[in-house]
Amino acid sequence: MKDSPNEKKKRRNKRKNELKNLRSQKEDEFEHIFLIQLPDRPEIVNREEPVNFETWNRFRLDDGRFRDVHLLKSLIFHGGLTKDLRSTAWKYLLNFYKWQNSDEENKRVKNEKTEEYYRMKLQWMTMSEEQVKHFGDFRDRRALIEKDVIRTDTFHPFFDRSKPQNLKLLKDILMTYVMYNFDLGYVQGMSDFLSPVLVLMENEVDAFWCFVGLMNRVHKNFEMDQLYIKQQLSNLKNLIEIVNPQLANYLESHDSDHMHFCFRWILVAFKREFSFDNIMHLWEVLWTDIPCKAFLLLFCVVILDQQVNMIIENKYGLTEILKHVNNLSMQIDLEETLRSAEAIYHQLAAVQDKLPRHICEILSFAYDDEEENKTI
Repeated sequence: MKDSPNEKKKRRNKRKNELKNLRSQKEDEFEHIFLIQLPDRPEIVNREEPVNFETWNRFRLDDGRFRDVHLLKSLIFHGGLTKDLRSTAWKYLLNFYKWQNSDEENKRVKNEKTEEYYRMKLQWMTMSEEQVKHFGDFRDRRALIEKDVIRTDTFHPFFDRSKPQNLKLLKDILMTYVMYNFDLGYVQGMSDFLSPVLVLMENEVDAFWCFVGLMNRVHKNFEMDQLYIKQQLSNLKNLIEIVNPQLANYLESHDSDHMHFCFRWILVAFKREFSFDNIMHLWEVLWTDIPCKAFLLLFCVVILDQQVNMIIENKYGLTEILKHVNNLSMQIDLEETLRSAEAIYHQLAAVQDKLPRHICEILSFAYDDEEENKTI
């Protein structure tokens, strides 16, 4: 049953009163946290230089295995990778090669994966039209891929229609992924993840297995029930409530707190908001899972935090917010946003003992169950 307009108004007024509280309050021996008084946001002056081959090789042992992988990932988080190192490093970040494997072991994996790729590719390429005629799900996936391939990143020279061999590569990899993971198959938006990988690798097999590693990270984004995406949007809303309660209150009062205007950001990890070079940089930072796996959400928080005055002063409703957010495409300062997202993480980490359980879970902070029990 939906709330009546009167009930909605009461709920909003109640929330406004709650947001005035700058500390935990105890009522009837139960602790209710309405708003945390956050410390000043630390200043992250500069990000680091990109990791180059010289730095990369310092972490390599003689047999090709890597030591201090977390430290290496931390350097990648703080500076990204140089362009000439990307095609090598992404194979590790996307789990095609294993950090703990020697060069010989990774070479063996490459040979095995090459055979496996072409075996799967042959499965769909050798289907007769009679087979395809009786295989409706396959036909539907193929039709969707063919439709998406010709409109994927048409601005990029690699995918220019004058280079049909590259469009064929894109299609072949997506079709082979359908055979690799038929349950997921192909969903619109997956080509957005493949295109930068293919441009970088310029090799069909390497691009496919890196794409598999990437899809293992983001496949839940494309599940038909969209439960995972909805949970991510809910998590984003929860973070906004802590970091910028003024914006959270405004969004709720304008029936926009479902955060659907951020759907595209999360679905394809900002692929359509940045240039190819910048999206590669952002993705490799995110793939380190430093400082937490939810860093993408903090990145979203920063952008919304920067836009709060524009949204509120112009009294934007849902339609205007969506339009404004979409118009930010290619306008976002990547380095500044990364700095601010890291600063927000450290700001929240400084008071993690005061944060609600669900915020701690989102950001992978430790949560003291015993301390919580003392308040009950």
